[in-house]
Amino acid sequence: MDHLTSEIILPSPVFKIDLDLLCEKKINLFIKRDDLIHPQVSGNKYRKLKYNLTHLSETKIKTVITFGGAFSNHIHALSAACHKIGLESVGIIRGEIDENNPTLSFCRKMGMQLHAVSRTAYKEKESAEEVKEILQKYSSYQIIEEGGSNHLSKYGVAEIIDELHFDNIPTPDFIVLPCGTGGTTAGLLWSSNLKSQILSISALKTEHLFEEIMSLCQRKNEEKLKVVTDYHFDGYAKWNDTLLNFMSDFESKTSIPLDHVYNGKAMFGLCDLIAKDYFKPNTNILYLHTGGLQGLQGLRYIQNKKDHHTS
Repeated sequence: MDHLTSEIILPSPVFKIDLDLLCEKKINLFIKRDDLIHPQVSGNKYRKLKYNLTHLSETKIKTVITFGGAFSNHIHALSAACHKIGLESVGIIRGEIDENNPTLSFCRKMGMQLHAVSRTAYKEKESAEEVKEILQKYSSYQIIEEGGSNHLSKYGVAEIIDELHFDNIPTPDFIVLPCGTGGTTAGLLWSSNLKSQILSISALKTEHLFEEIMSLCQRKNEEKLKVVTDYHFDGYAKWNDTLLNFMSDFESKTSIPLDHVYNGKAMFGLCDLIAKDYFKPNTNILYLHTGGLQGLQGLRYIQNKKDHHTS
Protein backbone atom coordinates (compact mmCIF):
# COMPACT_ATOMS: atom_id res chain seq x y z
CA MET A 1 0.00 0.00 0.00
CA ASP A 2 3.00 2.32 0.39
CA HIS A 3 2.98 3.51 -3.25
CA LEU A 4 -0.64 4.56 -2.86
CA THR A 5 -0.70 5.96 0.67
CA SER A 6 2.28 8.23 0.02
CA GLU A 7 0.05 10.21 -2.38
CA ILE A 8 -3.00 10.33 -0.11
CA ILE A 9 -4.15 13.65 1.40
CA LEU A 10 -5.72 13.03 4.82
CA PRO A 11 -7.52 14.37 6.67
CA SER A 12 -9.43 15.63 3.66
CA PRO A 13 -9.95 19.41 3.81
CA VAL A 14 -13.15 21.05 5.06
CA PHE A 15 -14.47 24.37 3.73
CA LYS A 16 -17.33 26.61 4.82
CA ILE A 17 -19.83 27.31 2.05
CA ASP A 18 -21.26 30.78 1.53
CA LEU A 19 -24.51 31.00 -0.41
CA ASP A 20 -27.37 33.49 -0.21
CA LEU A 21 -29.74 30.64 0.69
CA LEU A 22 -27.63 29.69 3.71
CA CYS A 23 -27.48 33.28 4.92
CA GLU A 24 -31.24 33.69 4.49
CA LYS A 25 -32.04 30.49 6.41
CA LYS A 26 -29.24 30.94 8.98
CA ILE A 27 -27.66 27.57 8.17
CA ASN A 28 -23.95 26.82 8.63
CA LEU A 29 -22.82 24.50 5.83
CA PHE A 30 -19.39 22.91 5.64
CA ILE A 31 -18.17 20.53 2.95
CA LYS A 32 -15.62 17.81 3.59
CA ARG A 33 -13.85 17.29 0.29
CA ASP A 34 -13.02 13.63 0.13
CA ASP A 35 -12.83 14.17 -3.63
CA LEU A 36 -9.37 15.65 -2.98
CA ILE A 37 -7.95 12.59 -1.18
CA HIS A 38 -6.27 11.30 -4.36
CA PRO A 39 -6.59 12.26 -8.05
CA GLN A 40 -7.54 8.72 -9.12
CA VAL A 41 -8.54 6.84 -5.96
CA SER A 42 -10.68 9.53 -4.39
CA GLY A 43 -13.61 9.98 -2.11
CA ASN A 44 -15.51 7.06 -0.68
CA LYS A 45 -13.70 4.68 -3.04
CA TYR A 46 -10.42 5.18 -1.20
CA ARG A 47 -12.20 4.84 2.13
CA LYS A 48 -13.89 1.59 1.09
CA LEU A 49 -10.82 0.06 -0.55
CA LYS A 50 -8.32 0.96 2.16
CA TYR A 51 -8.70 -2.08 4.39
CA ASN A 52 -9.70 -4.42 1.58
CA LEU A 53 -6.38 -3.77 -0.13
CA THR A 54 -4.42 -3.72 3.12
CA HIS A 55 -5.80 -7.18 3.86
CA LEU A 56 -4.80 -8.42 0.40
CA SER A 57 -1.26 -7.09 0.80
CA GLU A 58 -0.90 -9.46 3.76
CA THR A 59 -1.84 -12.51 1.67
CA LYS A 60 -0.38 -14.22 -1.41
CA ILE A 61 -3.41 -13.30 -3.54
CA LYS A 62 -2.33 -11.11 -6.45
CA THR A 63 -5.59 -10.72 -8.40
CA VAL A 64 -8.65 -8.63 -7.50
CA ILE A 65 -11.93 -9.22 -9.34
CA THR A 66 -14.86 -6.84 -9.09
CA PHE A 67 -18.08 -5.75 -10.79
CA GLY A 68 -19.29 -2.44 -12.16
CA GLY A 69 -21.12 -0.51 -14.83
CA ALA A 70 -19.42 1.05 -17.82
CA PHE A 71 -18.83 4.39 -16.05
CA SER A 72 -18.30 3.01 -12.54
CA ASN A 73 -16.31 5.11 -10.06
CA HIS A 74 -15.46 1.90 -8.22
CA ILE A 75 -14.03 0.20 -11.32
CA HIS A 76 -12.01 3.33 -12.12
CA ALA A 77 -10.59 3.68 -8.60
CA LEU A 78 -9.86 -0.01 -8.10
CA SER A 79 -7.92 -0.25 -11.36
CA ALA A 80 -5.74 2.71 -10.33
CA ALA A 81 -5.21 1.44 -6.78
CA CYS A 82 -4.21 -2.03 -7.95
CA HIS A 83 -1.85 -0.53 -10.51
CA LYS A 84 -0.19 1.55 -7.78
CA ILE A 85 0.36 -1.36 -5.39
CA GLY A 86 1.19 -4.09 -7.91
CA LEU A 87 -1.98 -6.20 -7.95
CA GLU A 88 -3.71 -7.53 -11.06
CA SER A 89 -7.26 -6.24 -11.47
CA VAL A 90 -10.22 -7.72 -13.34
CA GLY A 91 -13.45 -5.89 -14.04
CA ILE A 92 -16.68 -7.70 -14.91
CA ILE A 93 -18.71 -5.06 -16.72
CA ARG A 94 -22.48 -4.86 -17.08
CA GLY A 95 -23.48 -4.79 -20.76
CA GLU A 96 -21.27 -4.12 -23.75
CA ILE A 97 -17.80 -2.58 -23.60
CA ASP A 98 -17.37 0.60 -25.61
CA GLU A 99 -13.67 0.92 -26.39
CA ASN A 100 -13.95 4.74 -26.44
CA ASN A 101 -15.62 5.01 -23.05
CA PRO A 102 -13.20 7.21 -21.04
CA THR A 103 -13.69 5.27 -17.78
CA LEU A 104 -12.97 1.88 -19.33
CA SER A 105 -10.13 3.29 -21.45
CA PHE A 106 -8.49 4.49 -18.24
CA CYS A 107 -8.99 1.09 -16.61
CA ARG A 108 -7.24 -0.62 -19.53
CA LYS A 109 -4.32 1.80 -19.18
CA MET A 110 -4.10 0.76 -15.53
CA GLY A 111 -3.83 -2.87 -16.65
CA MET A 112 -7.33 -3.97 -15.71
CA GLN A 113 -8.66 -6.93 -17.69
CA LEU A 114 -12.26 -6.23 -18.71
CA HIS A 115 -14.99 -8.80 -19.37
CA ALA A 116 -18.48 -7.87 -20.52
CA VAL A 117 -21.47 -9.91 -19.35
CA SER A 118 -25.18 -9.65 -20.03
CA ARG A 119 -27.31 -7.61 -17.67
CA THR A 120 -29.05 -10.78 -16.51
CA ALA A 121 -25.75 -12.47 -15.66
CA TYR A 122 -24.55 -9.29 -13.98
CA LYS A 123 -27.50 -9.33 -11.58
CA GLU A 124 -26.73 -12.94 -10.64
CA LYS A 125 -23.01 -12.24 -10.13
CA GLU A 126 -20.98 -15.37 -9.19
CA SER A 127 -23.95 -17.71 -9.62
CA ALA A 128 -24.32 -16.90 -13.34
CA GLU A 129 -22.72 -19.27 -15.85
CA GLU A 130 -21.22 -16.34 -17.79
CA VAL A 131 -19.48 -15.11 -14.68
CA LYS A 132 -18.37 -18.60 -13.61
CA GLU A 133 -16.61 -19.04 -16.97
CA ILE A 134 -14.70 -15.81 -16.39
CA LEU A 135 -13.73 -16.72 -12.84
CA GLN A 136 -12.37 -20.10 -14.00
CA LYS A 137 -9.68 -18.23 -15.96
CA TYR A 138 -8.06 -17.09 -12.72
CA SER A 139 -6.49 -19.51 -10.23
CA SER A 140 -6.16 -17.29 -7.17
CA TYR A 141 -8.21 -14.17 -6.66
CA GLN A 142 -10.23 -12.07 -4.23
CA ILE A 143 -13.64 -10.69 -5.19
CA ILE A 144 -14.48 -7.20 -3.96
CA GLU A 145 -18.17 -6.44 -4.18
CA GLU A 146 -19.77 -3.97 -6.59
CA GLY A 147 -19.19 -0.46 -5.25
CA GLY A 148 -16.66 -1.82 -2.76
CA SER A 149 -19.23 -2.11 0.05
CA ASN A 150 -18.47 -4.99 2.41
CA HIS A 151 -17.53 -5.69 6.03
CA LEU A 152 -14.03 -4.21 5.62
CA SER A 153 -15.14 -1.06 3.82
CA LYS A 154 -17.04 0.37 6.77
CA TYR A 155 -13.88 0.56 8.91
CA GLY A 156 -12.25 2.89 6.40
CA VAL A 157 -15.36 5.06 6.12
CA ALA A 158 -15.80 5.24 9.91
CA GLU A 159 -12.45 7.05 10.12
CA ILE A 160 -14.18 10.13 8.68
CA ILE A 161 -15.86 10.69 12.03
CA ASP A 162 -12.51 10.61 13.84
CA GLU A 163 -11.06 13.11 11.36
CA LEU A 164 -13.66 15.70 12.34
CA HIS A 165 -11.65 16.37 15.51
CA PHE A 166 -8.91 17.86 13.31
CA ASP A 167 -11.16 20.02 11.15
CA ASN A 168 -11.74 22.84 13.63
CA ILE A 169 -15.47 23.08 12.92
CA PRO A 170 -18.49 22.78 15.21
CA THR A 171 -19.75 19.25 15.80
CA PRO A 172 -22.23 18.77 12.93
CA ASP A 173 -25.89 18.44 13.83
CA PHE A 174 -26.25 16.64 10.49
CA ILE A 175 -23.86 14.86 8.16
CA VAL A 176 -25.35 14.78 4.66
CA LEU A 177 -24.11 12.58 1.84
CA PRO A 178 -25.21 10.86 -1.36
CA CYS A 179 -26.03 7.18 -1.30
CA GLY A 180 -25.84 4.36 -3.85
CA THR A 181 -25.19 0.92 -2.38
CA GLY A 182 -25.32 2.32 1.16
CA GLY A 183 -21.77 1.36 2.09
CA THR A 184 -20.54 4.85 2.92
CA THR A 185 -23.58 5.65 5.03
CA ALA A 186 -23.17 2.32 6.85
CA GLY A 187 -19.53 3.15 7.53
CA LEU A 188 -20.42 6.45 9.17
CA LEU A 189 -23.03 4.72 11.33
CA TRP A 190 -20.45 2.09 12.26
CA SER A 191 -18.38 4.66 14.13
CA SER A 192 -18.66 4.52 17.92
CA ASN A 193 -17.84 8.25 18.00
CA LEU A 194 -20.77 9.39 15.85
CA LYS A 195 -22.60 12.30 17.46
CA SER A 196 -24.44 13.65 14.39
CA GLN A 197 -27.64 12.74 12.61
CA ILE A 198 -27.00 11.17 9.19
CA LEU A 199 -29.06 12.32 6.21
CA SER A 200 -28.44 9.97 3.30
CA ILE A 201 -29.80 11.12 -0.07
CA SER A 202 -30.40 8.30 -2.53
CA ALA A 203 -29.09 8.57 -6.09
CA LEU A 204 -31.44 5.85 -7.34
CA LYS A 205 -35.06 4.79 -7.11
CA THR A 206 -35.41 2.51 -4.11
CA GLU A 207 -37.76 1.56 -1.30
CA HIS A 208 -35.31 -0.69 0.53
CA LEU A 209 -32.27 1.50 1.11
CA PHE A 210 -32.79 2.02 4.83
CA GLU A 211 -32.90 -1.73 5.50
CA GLU A 212 -29.92 -2.37 3.20
CA ILE A 213 -27.88 0.16 5.16
CA MET A 214 -29.03 -1.34 8.45
CA SER A 215 -27.90 -4.76 7.26
CA LEU A 216 -24.45 -3.41 6.40
CA CYS A 217 -23.97 -1.62 9.73
CA GLN A 218 -25.74 -4.28 11.84
CA ARG A 219 -28.29 -1.66 12.92
CA LYS A 220 -25.67 0.35 14.78
CA ASN A 221 -26.78 3.96 15.41
CA GLU A 222 -30.08 3.16 13.70
CA GLU A 223 -31.85 6.07 15.39
CA LYS A 224 -29.40 8.53 13.80
CA LEU A 225 -30.25 7.66 10.16
CA LYS A 226 -32.75 9.32 7.83
CA VAL A 227 -32.87 8.22 4.18
CA VAL A 228 -34.24 10.68 1.60
CA THR A 229 -35.39 9.24 -1.74
CA ASP A 230 -36.92 12.29 -3.43
CA TYR A 231 -33.93 13.49 -5.46
CA HIS A 232 -32.93 10.61 -7.75
CA PHE A 233 -33.92 12.51 -10.92
CA ASP A 234 -35.79 9.50 -12.33
CA GLY A 235 -33.18 6.86 -11.53
CA TYR A 236 -29.55 5.90 -11.17
CA ALA A 237 -27.25 7.84 -13.50
CA LYS A 238 -30.24 9.76 -14.91
CA TRP A 239 -30.10 13.53 -15.16
CA ASN A 240 -31.81 16.52 -16.72
CA ASP A 241 -31.08 20.18 -17.41
CA THR A 242 -32.35 21.23 -13.99
CA LEU A 243 -29.67 19.12 -12.31
CA LEU A 244 -26.89 20.11 -14.70
CA ASN A 245 -27.75 23.81 -14.38
CA PHE A 246 -27.71 23.50 -10.58
CA MET A 247 -24.29 21.84 -10.68
CA SER A 248 -22.91 24.57 -12.94
CA ASP A 249 -24.34 27.33 -10.75
CA PHE A 250 -23.04 25.71 -7.56
CA GLU A 251 -19.54 25.38 -9.00
CA SER A 252 -19.53 28.98 -10.24
CA LYS A 253 -20.44 30.22 -6.74
CA THR A 254 -18.24 27.90 -4.68
CA SER A 255 -15.50 26.65 -7.07
CA ILE A 256 -16.47 23.11 -6.01
CA PRO A 257 -17.34 20.68 -8.82
CA LEU A 258 -20.08 18.08 -8.39
CA ASP A 259 -20.81 14.93 -10.39
CA HIS A 260 -24.20 14.21 -11.96
CA VAL A 261 -24.62 10.69 -10.53
CA TYR A 262 -24.18 11.25 -6.79
CA ASN A 263 -23.06 14.60 -5.41
CA GLY A 264 -25.02 16.80 -7.80
CA LYS A 265 -28.26 15.11 -6.76
CA ALA A 266 -27.44 15.08 -3.05
CA MET A 267 -26.40 18.74 -2.94
CA PHE A 268 -29.48 19.69 -4.97
CA GLY A 269 -31.59 17.79 -2.44
CA LEU A 270 -29.83 19.39 0.52
CA CYS A 271 -30.34 22.91 -0.84
CA ASP A 272 -33.98 22.15 -1.56
CA LEU A 273 -34.50 20.88 1.98
CA ILE A 274 -32.82 24.00 3.38
CA ALA A 275 -35.09 26.17 1.24
CA LYS A 276 -38.13 24.26 2.60
CA ASP A 277 -37.03 24.85 6.23
CA TYR A 278 -36.26 21.19 6.92
CA PHE A 279 -33.49 22.38 9.26
CA LYS A 280 -33.84 24.77 12.19
CA PRO A 281 -31.93 28.09 12.07
CA ASN A 282 -28.31 27.87 13.25
CA THR A 283 -28.06 24.19 12.34
CA ASN A 284 -24.51 23.03 11.57
CA ILE A 285 -24.39 20.75 8.53
CA LEU A 286 -21.40 18.87 7.18
CA TYR A 287 -21.77 17.71 3.58
CA LEU A 288 -19.51 14.81 2.61
CA HIS A 289 -18.27 15.14 -0.98
CA THR A 290 -17.78 11.49 -1.93
CA GLY A 291 -15.79 12.09 -5.12
CA GLY A 292 -16.75 10.49 -8.42
CA LEU A 293 -15.69 13.46 -10.51
CA GLN A 294 -14.16 11.12 -13.09
CA GLY A 295 -17.79 10.51 -14.11
CA LEU A 296 -17.94 13.98 -15.62
CA GLN A 297 -15.76 12.74 -18.48
CA GLY A 298 -18.34 10.04 -19.06
CA LEU A 299 -21.13 12.62 -19.03
CA ARG A 300 -19.38 14.70 -21.68
CA TYR A 301 -18.73 11.56 -23.72
CA ILE A 302 -22.42 10.58 -23.62
CA GLN A 303 -23.53 14.10 -24.47
CA ASN A 304 -21.14 14.28 -27.43
CA LYS A 305 -22.38 10.94 -28.72
CA LYS A 306 -25.98 12.16 -28.52
CA ASP A 307 -25.11 15.42 -30.27
CA HIS A 308 -23.28 13.54 -33.02
CA HIS A 309 -26.18 11.10 -33.43
CA THR A 310 -28.81 13.88 -33.73
CA SER A 311 -26.76 16.17 -35.98
